[in-house]
Amino acid sequence: MVTRKEKRNREKEANYFFEFLKIQKHFFKDLMNNLKKVADHRHQSYITYGPEVLLFTMMLKNMTGLKSMRNMSESFNKEECIKNVGKVLGLDSLEELPHYDTINDFLSGLDVNELEKIRTYMIKELLKKRSLESYRIEGKYWGVIIDGTGLHTFHEKHCKHCLRRAIYK
Repeated sequence: MVTRKEKRNREKEANYFFEFLKIQKHFFKDLMNNLKKVADHRHQSYITYGPEVLLFTMMLKNMTGLKSMRNMSESFNKEECIKNVGKVLGLDSLEELPHYDTINDFLSGLDVNELEKIRTYMIKELLKKRSLESYRIEGKYWGVIIDGTGLHTFHEKHCKHCLRRAIYK
């Protein structure tokens, strides 16, 4: 059994950026190219950062557990981080990482289908590499989880097939 202190010590020594890159290179070799192909709705003359920089920065934010966009901008705009992101994306001229306002502007106009293409690519790669085989049900079925809660709500039961929530006291 691993103690909490041992776990904290391991986490101090872990290089999560390097670990992510190992996973990305093994499972998703074409991820960066897919990020570059995302259609950018912004006016081309104002663009400093391509979609791959913006999306990869957001991926890093989520992987590192940062809660706010402001914290992301402050934490990531360090020379080492900028250099590493530039190297991963194959960009020699990356001088800064994008400000959170730039990322928010990009994401606010992004077509959801663009992200769906990336998700589909990632799922197909995992299936192709048989990475999810141990999760099959009875060795042949895939479990599918659908969260349909909150799609439609009514204050009263509007048909005989509707589910309803009852609060017991």
